[in-house]
Amino acid sequence: MEAIVEQIAKEVMLKLKSESANRGSSYSPPPLRQDGMLSQPANLSAKSAVLLTANFKVIRQVAEQIKSVMPSGGKLIVSSYVYDNFGGESLGKNLLHSRNTSPQQALNGIDHLIIPAMSVNSLSKAANLMADSFATIVLTQALIDGIKITVADESIINANRYFPTGVARKIDGFRRELEGMGVGFQKMPGLQVTPTFKCEDCAAGNCASCTTCSVAPATPIPAKVAAPATPKVDACTPENCSMSYGSCVTFCANKVKEVIEAGANRVEKGLDAPIPGHELARYIDHTLLKANATRDEIVQLCQEARENRFASVCVNPANVALAAQLLQGSPVKVCTVIGFPLGATSTFVKAMETRDAVANGATEIDMVINVGALKSKDYELVKNDIARVVEAANGNTVKVILETSLLNDEEKAKACEMSKLAGADFVKTSTGFSTGGATLEDVCLMRQIVGPHMGVKASGGIRDNETAQRMIQMGATRIGASASVAIVRNETDGGKGY
Repeated sequence: MEAIVEQIAKEVMLKLKSESANRGSSYSPPPLRQDGMLSQPANLSAKSAVLLTANFKVIRQVAEQIKSVMPSGGKLIVSSYVYDNFGGESLGKNLLHSRNTSPQQALNGIDHLIIPAMSVNSLSKAANLMADSFATIVLTQALIDGIKITVADESIINANRYFPTGVARKIDGFRRELEGMGVGFQKMPGLQVTPTFKCEDCAAGNCASCTTCSVAPATPIPAKVAAPATPKVDACTPENCSMSYGSCVTFCANKVKEVIEAGANRVEKGLDAPIPGHELARYIDHTLLKANATRDEIVQLCQEARENRFASVCVNPANVALAAQLLQGSPVKVCTVIGFPLGATSTFVKAMETRDAVANGATEIDMVINVGALKSKDYELVKNDIARVVEAANGNTVKVILETSLLNDEEKAKACEMSKLAGADFVKTSTGFSTGGATLEDVCLMRQIVGPHMGVKASGGIRDNETAQRMIQMGATRIGASASVAIVRNETDGGKGY
């Protein structure tokens, strides 16, 4: 059976390799300039056509600018809604629409169809090859005929910025379907459109994504973060403690027990007090990623995770199936790493690696961002790289490793924004295999950028209880460590590791 599966896989890969661009793999957009436009945007010519559909939120702005971006001798095709509401002098007299031409005639001699304004309804129908109106028939016919198509609608390209979360995810799903058919999504040079509608976070003024690719993050970057001091055990005395007798579970276990036995049913932990070891464990991904990890060490890792009730074990992909088997029936999750540790594998390979890991039992995916693309300001590639892994994870948790030691603050902020836009669940500081690990400043910055609705994982160099506590106080919701047992027991771990 394994031989048959291997043979099928080889044939599929050969077929994917031989087919035309964007067939059977994730969409790879054309090269970008630093301003986010196509380097050779549209090659607009007399063989290009512009199709306007009824995105009523931006169509008026597009209509006002369309004459300046129309190619000389190019065709302007409009939907029935656009013709009825914006036809005539506002768009020009030579319009192609349902009342003067057929979809086939409109596309005659066309080798490139540009769509500067597109309704969500048309996007949905195109993704499903549904043709029930003039505009959708034109679009579907262009797809079938293999005509190059570029969608330049700002609100579709950056759906997370302009739509509520649920709608944006749906739009991104339609976009991925069309990308798989070869459709490109890029801004159109000369067309400046600002949609008037915003997502719920933007409307409230809380959206970190409301910046363009060329500017610094919306939230200020802290120069230095002073780590809060961890209270000493001997500070918990009646004269030094502001809380009532027996109310602090962190230091006063015996007193708390007395209070509970007297009838209390609720106790508190002081806001600045350290998290007790048994609670701290649920923040930790118990990690073993060294190349020479043996089966016995993986077994021990999983046993320690069960005993301490860590959030997950984090292992290399080859060890996922074993870990999943050992942890069956346990609340401990199985986490693995993708594109590890460099992040320089292709998007297609990362997606396939993710699918394989999930099939073997992984429920959390820690992927390494494409660091080189990020530093080259190729933000569309970075976002696409993450989005394809999120898609391949099929609803399982995805954490994006930024490798912060290789980035400046602006790059860290932009990586967080791209992770959020691509639908990831966490951003993570480090692989633990580069030039540096987690810092309090980085955790604080990442929390500021992603806001309260994403996780932040601090990893790399965290080997004691005090450091883990401070990372959590700065905003980390997960800790990646190999010294996990020593951390929760508040013991010293003198080894070197993740």
